[in-house]
Amino acid sequence: MNQKILEKWMTEGQVTLPQVLVKNYAKIGLNEMELVLLIQIQSFASEAEFFPSMEMLTDRTTLRLEETIKTMDSLLKKGVIAIEQSQDHSLMISEQYNLAPLWGKLVALYENREADAKQEKKIEKQTNLYSLFETEFGRPLSPMEAEMLSAWLDQDHTSPDLIKEALKEAVISQKLNFRYIDRILLNWSKQGVKTIEDAKRVAEEFHQNGRTSQTINQSEVKKSAGSIPLYDWLEKRKG
Repeated sequence: MNQKILEKWMTEGQVTLPQVLVKNYAKIGLNEMELVLLIQIQSFASEAEFFPSMEMLTDRTTLRLEETIKTMDSLLKKGVIAIEQSQDHSLMISEQYNLAPLWGKLVALYENREADAKQEKKIEKQTNLYSLFETEFGRPLSPMEAEMLSAWLDQDHTSPDLIKEALKEAVISQKLNFRYIDRILLNWSKQGVKTIEDAKRVAEEFHQNGRTSQTINQSEVKKSAGSIPLYDWLEKRKG
């Protein structure tokens, strides 16, 4: 290759485009023509030409002038680019393209993905939690029990991991009923239990000492499941 041509290419510089844009332009509603214009705007900016004319942009593409104008109008309407005005020390006003809205859309795309992933993970944990309860109880949960489990998650905002730990405590104590598990969770809440480590520490103290300041009311625990007014309890909880 001609050395002089190669040197000229190197002095022309490079147009840097984030990989995240190349991979996701379609996901933020852009087509190929719009992407090409964005690349050209970035290219002109690297040459300190921050507001290239429609004719200048057209010369670097296969688009016709009217197509360039239409595509640029589409970019502006989609809020992907903005036109900013600035004033220098001589009070002359100049305009330039600003790609900040484009980067903002890409950030929002990734934030939404993260939020969706967290929601999917939350649903998966809840589903596994229901399955675990049914396994331990050896039967499907009743509608009332399922509603109580939902109340712990949605109203009390108790983590699935803490609910699992409370279920474990109920199994160890051989008092496998929802009322007992709820009393465990309420006492943990009063004691400021937030993590699995906190729960294990409190449970260990309970088993070692035989009693603690958050001892569950045994007279209530010993009641048979059939004698516990679950519906009234749940309605009172909602109120």
